[in-house]
Amino acid sequence: METRELKIFLMILFAIIGQFSFAQNKVPSTPEEKRAAFLMPEYYTNWLGASFFTIPTVEKEFDVTPAQILDLTFFYDFGDCFIGMESNEKGVVIQMTLRLFADQATDFIQKAIDYGYKYVAKGENINVRSNTGKLLPDVYGTNVKQYRKVTNNGNVYMEVSNSKKYANEYEIVIYRAK
Repeated sequence: METRELKIFLMILFAIIGQFSFAQNKVPSTPEEKRAAFLMPEYYTNWLGASFFTIPTVEKEFDVTPAQILDLTFFYDFGDCFIGMESNEKGVVIQMTLRLFADQATDFIQKAIDYGYKYVAKGENINVRSNTGKLLPDVYGTNVKQYRKVTNNGNVYMEVSNSKKYANEYEIVIYRAK
């Protein structure tokens, strides 16, 4: 009789563990869930530069429209933050830029580090910009830390800049390099 009770106990235990595992691996289905998920490193690391991740896909899946368009950079309101997504001529999103306040930026960076991004460099007055070649005034006087995640499809870089001028604001640029 003890063997039967042990089997029942193990079945119940596995059912409970299975429910928790299923709940943690829930695939986002609503546009709000998809926008929140995209800000997680496991999504943007794999999606940036992928042929399926295009401007039309962003607008359809995230249910957003551009708040502004400058050349090939589309700016979207994700609720908690604005995101600039730069595309190539084919419409594939190759870079994203976020401006976050200190508490959000710290959380965002920590999640990336926990996912495997490694600190690789520190610099000043540098940051990735669009193909226009124009330097913007807010680039000057910044401190930049660069992080890298090595993937099967190339390296993904995250550059985090802040300055004394905008003490509580961080600009985060993420892009893929082959």
